[in-house]
Amino acid sequence: MTMPHRFKLIAATFAVASLLAACGGGDDDDPSVAADTSGDVVAKYIGTWESDCYADSGASARIRADFTKTSATSFTGDVIAYGYIGGSCSGPTVKDEKVLTNLSMNHAGTKTISGVTADKFSGASDQANGKLVMYTSGSTLQLGDVDAAKDAEGYPNAFYESRYTLKRRN
Repeated sequence: MTMPHRFKLIAATFAVASLLAACGGGDDDDPSVAADTSGDVVAKYIGTWESDCYADSGASARIRADFTKTSATSFTGDVIAYGYIGGSCSGPTVKDEKVLTNLSMNHAGTKTISGVTADKFSGASDQANGKLVMYTSGSTLQLGDVDAAKDAEGYPNAFYESRYTLKRRN
């Protein structure tokens, strides 16, 4: 079964600034999700993550992901795109788009990508079902490139390039 297009947006939206330029919404005053300091396998992903600002055709955008732990091996959350008039992600936002809502991910093991051990997740959102690879080092989060070649289980074999890395907000 092919992964539906909307679920691919969990990672693809980080790479497609032109898609995001038409989206937006104010989140600077929204509280961050608290980080998790437990030793659970999902703990390192729990909290609020944001992309750097991406400029496109005179507009700009960024992504915010809020992940909340539901068990030692699963989390829920939302991924939201924010768009701005102008190229620096400053000033009022023009719109926000909930890219993935009611996201629910379950840890499915690990795999090696680019010399690091990444975590595999399978799950669903209001938009679709799919598989994702994630890796965190310190305050940065890398996501598997959903358009890259897949392993036999359907997980990406590569990460998006570094400019699409998310940074911990809290």
